[in-house]
Amino acid sequence: MIPGKIDYKVLRKIDPVAARTAVLEYLKTNGGNITAAAEVFGINRPVVYDILKKEAEGNLADRSKAPKHSPNKVSDRVEEKVIEIKNKTRMGAKRLSRYLKKYENLVVP
Repeated sequence: MIPGKIDYKVLRKIDPVAARTAVLEYLKTNGGNITAAAEVFGINRPVVYDILKKEAEGNLADRSKAPKHSPNKVSDRVEEKVIEIKNKTRMGAKRLSRYLKKYENLVVP
């Protein structure tokens, strides 16, 4: 690693909020030069822009990776039944789907 550089990826693994705060503090000290900040932290400029966007939103924490909606999600009752039958029969996905349709009256893709 080149002297004077900070490894953003290592910092981010320790604490994402602290890593983003470090980039923002550096930007304040260098007059807002995004290219210089990106070089010092070893990241691309779009990452710096993302950090600035997160600051504008008021939350430097990671966003959830969970989907906002799941249109094909089955009910909890059906999910429990599928898991129960799967553990009992050890069938694969296709055979399990056919079994559930034939014997349990459940349509699961």
